[in-house]
Amino acid sequence: MKKFLLPILFLLSITVHSQNSELTVIGNKNGVPAQLSTENLKSIFMGNQPKWSDGSKVIIAMMKFTTDGGKTTCSKLYQKSTTDVTKHWLTVSMKGVIDAPVFFNTAAELQNFVANTAGAIGVFDGTVSASTVKTVLIDGKRSF
Repeated sequence: MKKFLLPILFLLSITVHSQNSELTVIGNKNGVPAQLSTENLKSIFMGNQPKWSDGSKVIIAMMKFTTDGGKTTCSKLYQKSTTDVTKHWLTVSMKGVIDAPVFFNTAAELQNFVANTAGAIGVFDGTVSASTVKTVLIDGKRSF
């Protein structure tokens, strides 16, 4: 019985950990607002908002779905599996209204991209290390 219980408990702890991970949203200093509601953030990351209020193009940056941060983003932000989010973006990007997200292996790469790309917004599991990006508050909080 112990042989079967320990692997199950381990898998459950991984699932609980990924659900409890905090996500941070960052934006380029040009175009991206300083605050968003959760609903507005979800709408942006679903591809429903191709431009910011200043007219600049929305560019979405995310962690690859093979990373813990990518998996957490799918479950917390999209409330979908990585497969379902991939299918969603294939459909959205084929319509040509907004480009598919740009994906990264590390938070540092994502932060560098957002810092150097006007209109870019990114989400990852971690803290901001680049002073050249701004943390976007979600419902008044630095992470969600």
